[in-house]
Amino acid sequence: MVRIESVSKSYGNTSVLTGVNLEIAKGERLVLLGPSGCGKTTLLRLVAGLVNPDRGRIYLQGVLVSDGNKVLVPPEKRSIGFVFQDLALWPHFTVWGNLEFGLKAHGVPASERRRRIEEMVDMVGLKGLEKRRPGQLSGGQKQRVALARALVLRPGIVLMDEPLSSLDWELRARIGKEIVALQKRFGFTMVYVTHDKEEMKQMATRVVFMEKGRICADHQSPLFPAC
Repeated sequence: MVRIESVSKSYGNTSVLTGVNLEIAKGERLVLLGPSGCGKTTLLRLVAGLVNPDRGRIYLQGVLVSDGNKVLVPPEKRSIGFVFQDLALWPHFTVWGNLEFGLKAHGVPASERRRRIEEMVDMVGLKGLEKRRPGQLSGGQKQRVALARALVLRPGIVLMDEPLSSLDWELRARIGKEIVALQKRFGFTMVYVTHDKEEMKQMATRVVFMEKGRICADHQSPLFPAC
């Protein structure tokens, strides 16, 4: 589903990723674990096409999408949903508007947009809140909007960059269960960034540990030790 070959990325004189190689199978729930600044978020952004590698290649579903700093497939054509750490909800849009924006951009007909949004709102527990704006929602409700917005386009790959980090542990655990249930239901490939080991155990079918811009360990069980 995802293949990353010898990818490196620097910002100025600062090397963020160095020669990263990684393959992710369809339907995996892969957690990227490591300290702040180790390159986890940059790796997600490279896969999404939000930034370009300096060197290396990225393939999605067998298609070469980035070759060095050449973008061969733009972000909007990559069938990727992204849940950002700060959620990046549009504050002037309602819950409904946040979910509908991407569907409109992809030319989904109005009747199908309505059907998908109603289904997703019900699925993530936001029914009755469709007309509220992000500023009128609780932290947990905002997380659900961000998740629903990522999933409503039915992407093959969903990238999540510490989406629950601002919540207390009880709410994180509850929404974490919902994320796993949705992944099992829809079957998308999930790449989840965290530095929290409890979150890792809840989410992962596979764990990749990162340190100083490199992959230092790769385990099929979240119970293995780190690097």
